[in-house]
Formats: sequence, C-alpha cells, structure tokens
Amino acid sequence: MKKGFTMIELIFVIVILGILASVAIPRLAGTREDAEISTAVANLRTLVSDANVYYVTKGTLTNAKWGGITSVPLTTASGGTAATSAADAVATTAANLKVGDVNDCITVTLVEKTTGTNATPAHIQFTKKSSAAGVCKAVVDSASVKAYLEAKIPGVTDAGVIPIGSTASIYTTN
Repeated sequence: MKKGFTMIELIFVIVILGILASVAIPRLAGTREDAEISTAVANLRTLVSDANVYYVTKGTLTNAKWGGITSVPLTTASGGTAATSAADAVATTAANLKVGDVNDCITVTLVEKTTGTNATPAHIQFTKKSSAAGVCKAVVDSASVKAYLEAKIPGVTDAGVIPIGSTASIYTTN
C-alpha cells in the first residue's frame, strides 16, 4: 500500500485554506486603509510643524512656497482640473494633500498675517474636498483631522484655520 494523502484529505486542506484566506484578506485591506489614514494625519502634523519652523525662522510668509517649507508630498490643481505633479505644488502657497489614490483630499493654504482693523495672524487654511469618498472620507471624518478642519481663530470667518505658532494639535486618534 502506498503512503500519501487521499483525495478527501487534500480537499479538506484546500477548504480550510480557503476559509482562512476569506478571513485574512478583508483584514489586510482594512489595515492598508488604516495605514493611509495614519500617514495623512502624520503629514498634516508635519505640514503645520514645518510651517511653524519656517515662520519662526523667516518671520513672515511673504513669498513662502510649500516647496521651501516641507518635504511632504503635495499636488496642486490647475484651474480646477485634475491634480498635477508634486513639482508644481512646491511652487505654490496652496497645495493638495494626497491621501491614498486621491490627489486632492485636503487643500492646505499658507496665509500671511494682516494688520489694521481686522488683523489676522499668519495661518494655514485647511479645506476638505466636498465630494470626499473612500479613504479620503475616512481621513476627513477622523477626529484627528476634524480638529484642523473645524478650528477657528478670531478675525477669520472660515473654519479650518490654524494660526502659525499655535499650540493646536491633532494628536488625538479616532
């Protein structure tokens, strides 16, 4: 008699491997999305930190461009069209944070301080894409990013404003 596995034993092994794969694959997909969310939150923190360092060093945001401030990968939209390369984004004061496969999930804009009656401090304006979906929506809906998107400062009517030099943070997690 030959030693080996019977056909039934092999079928059982294949069925068990199929069950394990059906449980593991969705968990791996969720892990990827969690990693993209964490990366986006870390990139937003880095943008704020880099802008603070730049402002403290230079004392102004006049002529400041994201390329001279940070190495966070950014893209920019050309006239409301699809986002272009990161090389274009570094030469602007407004750029889009890429989240996963979405090139324009959150726009970050550097705004110089103003003086006079309605003086405002130098700040970063965060604007979310109105039709955010997928991982971008998950990032925008996370408590960490909502802190930036809903922040306000005196003298600025829009939400999503973080003064440069502030202690505001998004270190909470969702």
